[in-house]
Amino acid sequence: MITFTEDALALIAAARSPVCIDVPHTVSGCCFDITDCPAVRLGEPPQPNGYTRQTLQGATVHVPHGFPEDGEHVIRVRSSLSRKRLVLSGWRLL
Repeated sequence: MITFTEDALALIAAARSPVCIDVPHTVSGCCFDITDCPAVRLGEPPQPNGYTRQTLQGATVHVPHGFPEDGEHVIRVRSSLSRKRLVLSGWRLL
């Protein structure tokens, strides 16, 4: 399940833009696979046919096919040097 914090919803509403969760990148080793936490950004996906469009808490979100449905994924705002960006928390590497 994907949810938003209140400050993330405010940032999305101010930008008047949909949200795109990038396709996660998987690194494979001899004995393990690790999938990096995907980036979250404002805007449309680069290849829309690989995404499902959903409306969550009033925000339009493009979720990549195969995104895990189990777990609690929260999109929140992270600020650094007065620049705000969206990040995903709750991601499991393995």
